[in-house]
Amino acid sequence: MDSNISKEHRVFTKFMLTILLFSFQVLGVETFKIAIYYPQVPPYMYAADDNVPQGVVPELLNAFFLGQPYQLQYVFENRQRAELGVYEGKYDATVLAAKWTIDASALLFSQPIVNHRDFLYSLKPLQQNLANLDKNSICLRRYYKYDALNIELDKGSLIRVDSDSEFDQFNMLVNQRCDLAYMNEHVATWLINNHFSTMVFHRNNVEADQADLTLALNPKWAGLKQQLDIFIKDAHRRGVIEKSLTQHMKKTK
Repeated sequence: MDSNISKEHRVFTKFMLTILLFSFQVLGVETFKIAIYYPQVPPYMYAADDNVPQGVVPELLNAFFLGQPYQLQYVFENRQRAELGVYEGKYDATVLAAKWTIDASALLFSQPIVNHRDFLYSLKPLQQNLANLDKNSICLRRYYKYDALNIELDKGSLIRVDSDSEFDQFNMLVNQRCDLAYMNEHVATWLINNHFSTMVFHRNNVEADQADLTLALNPKWAGLKQQLDIFIKDAHRRGVIEKSLTQHMKKTK
């Protein structure tokens, strides 16, 4: 029953987005183009079977732009091209934390949407101190910056193995192509629930790092950012974002 309701909801959403897109094209309304990551990053942003963007970020933005005079357009893009596209004005925004960017001073950052903690994951019990790791290979996302691991990567106690998605990180770990994987808690939980439920993963007791997930906007949208920040704060106050995160963390199959 729930899956039928969810499917009907996605069909209705796709229908309404099509109607809105046609209406905006007729009226010549300005487009707000946001790059969301592909490979996907559930529970934050991912595509349903009909390719309609789902997750915490699209739900928040869809609600916000219902009250704005702009056409919201999603573009699936890889992490590096998404960031570069915002600097260049190709995209109006993407999902980034300031600490992950090439030049944070060139972008505007929204109020935090979600705070997450990053952990090391392994198939074996872990050394709790990063300083005690020795020649361990670690699966990381291609193009991602990992400030918490810089010292270990530079001195060679961690050996970087790049992958194209968080799913690939865990898959490579399971197939012993790396000793460790580094991932944020929400994505890891979603993957374990949906793809690796038969596996036992160990993670370190204390997070290696934490970050606020924000929208990084091109500076031309300074006025809109003020309204967006108010909307995000209100969504947190009403528990909307927490509810959305809980819902998208659940097993989807």
